Amino acid sequence: MKSKLKNVFGKLKRLFTPLAIVAIAAGVLAFVIDLFFGDTLDPGGIGYVLPVLYLLLMLLGVLMIYLLAERFKDPYFGKGEDPTFSLLTNLRQPVMMCEENGKILWINKEFYRQNGNKELAGQDTSAFFNAKPALLCDGEHFPDGVNTYLGEKRFNVRGYYAPLGEEQVCVTVWEDLTELDLWQARYKDDSVLFAYVVIDNLDEILRFAEGNYRTVASRIDEVMQQWAKENHGVIKEYDRDKYLFAFKASYLTAIIESKFEILDKIREVRVGENNLPVTVSIGIGVIDGDVDERTAASASALETALQRGGDQAVVKTEKGMDIYGGKTKTVQKKTKVRARVVASELADLICSAQNVLIMAHRFADFDAFGACIGISRLCMMAGVPFNVVCNPGDPNLKKCFVKALRIPGITKDTFLDGATAQDRLQSDTLLIIVDVNNPTQFESADLAAKARQVVCIDHHRKTGEFAVQPLITYIEPSASSACELVADMLEQSLPAGSLCKDEAELMLAGIVLDTKKYEINTGTKTFGAAQFLKGEGADPAEVQQLFITDFEDYKREAGFGSKVTVYKDKYAISVKENTDSDPANRIAAAKAADKLLSVEGVMASFAVCQIGDAVRISGRSNGKINVQLILESIGGGGRFDAAAAELKTAILTEALTRLKNAIDQYESSGESKNKEV
Repeated sequence: MKSKLKNVFGKLKRLFTPLAIVAIAAGVLAFVIDLFFGDTLDPGGIGYVLPVLYLLLMLLGVLMIYLLAERFKDPYFGKGEDPTFSLLTNLRQPVMMCEENGKILWINKEFYRQNGNKELAGQDTSAFFNAKPALLCDGEHFPDGVNTYLGEKRFNVRGYYAPLGEEQVCVTVWEDLTELDLWQARYKDDSVLFAYVVIDNLDEILRFAEGNYRTVASRIDEVMQQWAKENHGVIKEYDRDKYLFAFKASYLTAIIESKFEILDKIREVRVGENNLPVTVSIGIGVIDGDVDERTAASASALETALQRGGDQAVVKTEKGMDIYGGKTKTVQKKTKVRARVVASELADLICSAQNVLIMAHRFADFDAFGACIGISRLCMMAGVPFNVVCNPGDPNLKKCFVKALRIPGITKDTFLDGATAQDRLQSDTLLIIVDVNNPTQFESADLAAKARQVVCIDHHRKTGEFAVQPLITYIEPSASSACELVADMLEQSLPAGSLCKDEAELMLAGIVLDTKKYEINTGTKTFGAAQFLKGEGADPAEVQQLFITDFEDYKREAGFGSKVTVYKDKYAISVKENTDSDPANRIAAAKAADKLLSVEGVMASFAVCQIGDAVRISGRSNGKINVQLILESIGGGGRFDAAAAELKTAILTEALTRLKNAIDQYESSGESKNKEV
């Protein structure tokens, strides 16, 4: 109705304005004529009346103009002549006027053009943005406006209140961001990224194979330079076996799409008669910031790649990390220099702490428990109070607790659950985490999140980030077990004969467990650690007693053999249905997966069982297939030949489908075809 009145009044305005001006002019002219020639033109004497009529006519014209001027002040009826409205109408930015509830009242010419010459009066603003106009205009809910699209262009929309007679309406002004987006994209594409590239294992390989370092290094350098040339970048060796690669960000997409083929090309460089492959690790930081911040992010990404075992590329972004590669098993290092350095740094931290909390992963095994006992010895030597955070009632560790309580300095009060341990947490408490680096698998994730001083010692590939950056991060995927790492540290920092018999046996049990009695994942350092522990009093026969299972455990393990399928001719999958929530089923699943590897033709095995509201998957490999990559894709983790995953609120059929999809993805990526060391 108001729109119709506005149109009618506009026509009347255009008609009455000239009439009012003519009336005033005529009245003035008639008055002058009557004043000077009234007697001549009107001898009857009525000339005195005419001036009054003329004066009334002039007053009528002035009144009409005044009334029109008052009407012009009403923005709803007078927009056509109002300067502000004229400005909005012809503004080269889209403008929309709407009611607070979202009903569109009016759009300007530019909005009409950008919207494909479509009229919008009466429609709702939800067709363009979700924010309610009233919230858009209040200045609190959307202080920076909202972003939306109009046609093929992107706009930032801001709202303002404006009076409309006795009401108020929302006026939205649309700022075109399209060109800005193009410039930002061009800036990002032209910005320089930095990649740190490190040769992982050349020195170690040359220990096992005959070869000339200069010749092999020269071949690697040729591959690196060609890679840099293909991506229009510059690569320089800034230290032995260490490179810095600078390139435009626009080439990163192609590098990622090729799945960092440089990893495969470097792996084609073989050394010695056994054709051992050379591998590299790459770290790239893709974040906003200056050169220092980007190079720091690249260095952090490289550290993650190395902590995951090398032979992979890690791209660190604002949202997290993307990981590529990781196809080969790590070559175990012979040197114990790093173990000595870490042991010295850890001893200093322990001595400066008020107390120490030692924690492993949930449902701890022999390796986790043995590593905790080994770290406890360091605390006892330093005279610092300590506690081990675990489940004191875990039936799988029953024999371990019996041996641990025979160690001088360890009592029942030494072992605390996660909730009680938080009461011992102080500002200067040192939390030492062993045999796990994924926060979701900690015995107490809350404890780790609240601790201010953290140390991590692990042999699994890194899969997660800590809430607090650890003071020491000693992650060595080439090690057989966490007990091996701790044994190396103890050997480097304690006098001979410092360990008691039970301590040495608990740590040796961890090595025996994770190497499957020295059948897999062993190296010179593994046997060196075992020799050290045996020299400290460990009796292998006593260690074997820890692995003897009772009849109930035997039945649990046997239950996995009733339903076994072979997938893709080399993946054995065992499923145990109708399991209870007993944690012992986890150990049974791991043992079942180990046994499946003894079947001819099986290269990787998985044992699946339902425990409570989650499905547990244990994976094992004969060294030719990376089960860690397979299970990591569904939220798990571990090592190259031993990994696990836990799917929350999942059912068996769904878990099996996800497992098979993960295997398919691993196969399609070509990673399964790689020849492992």
